[in-house]
Amino acid sequence: MKKVVIVPNLNKDPAFSVTDKVTSKLISLGLEVYVHSDAGYSNEKVIVYNEFPDNIDLIIVVGGDGSVIDASAYAIDNDIPLLGVNLGKVGYLTEVEVDNLSVLDRLNTGDFSVAEKMLLCIELDDGSLCDRYAVNDITISRDSFVHIADIGVEDSIGNVVKIRSDGLILATPQGSTAYSFSSGGPILAHDVESILLTPVSPHSFFNRSVIFNSSEVIKITNYGENALNVFVDGRCIGKIEASLFCKIYKAERSFKVLTFTKNSMFSSLFKKMRVLGEIK
Repeated sequence: MKKVVIVPNLNKDPAFSVTDKVTSKLISLGLEVYVHSDAGYSNEKVIVYNEFPDNIDLIIVVGGDGSVIDASAYAIDNDIPLLGVNLGKVGYLTEVEVDNLSVLDRLNTGDFSVAEKMLLCIELDDGSLCDRYAVNDITISRDSFVHIADIGVEDSIGNVVKIRSDGLILATPQGSTAYSFSSGGPILAHDVESILLTPVSPHSFFNRSVIFNSSEVIKITNYGENALNVFVDGRCIGKIEASLFCKIYKAERSFKVLTFTKNSMFSSLFKKMRVLGEIK
């Protein structure tokens, strides 16, 4: 490992105090550190760039889960692993805690692994693809607080169920601990590739999550009279108008994440859940 891009979160680290610590650690390991000019971070030992540099080995994000998701586009487009330094409350997608930056020494010894996370993509009714992949989830939600959404869910062989609800969440395994979990969905092991569907505030007897095989192409149809909003990892990317549809399925690309955890994802997950329980 030789070249690393660092992505600081200006809101969570406005004085760059943590970014300085991470940068100093990386430079002490003999690594070249790059940062985008828009970050506003200045350090005479850091290389500032405008266009994403070649031959980057790792992207390190200093922030929370939202920061990781924002930076995931760089990682996915350039097929580069990403590592998160947690500045959020819990940070399910981050690996390193601020009080344990010494773990970065393992970047030099090769004592780490790279896990490939499944992504979702969404195809609109006109056949166009959203240019953003879902790391966590795709959410279909009602556009009005007055009207309930009537949504059809159809699998690859034509089985259809209609769900009246505030919306639907279609999550990746790693996204099972995000919005879907808050809506009563199960936690999935990250290496069990699947698509998790969870209704949001269902107004019917159908109020359970469904786990689809990752090979499924799931068709979502708007049977209501009002448009439905479409969100990819919390970012609104468009609408599904009345009687129209979209298709959601596993993306061909994956999201590579560098990890120092030798055990399963549950060892890290349970640790973070215990921390969450301690937050006052």
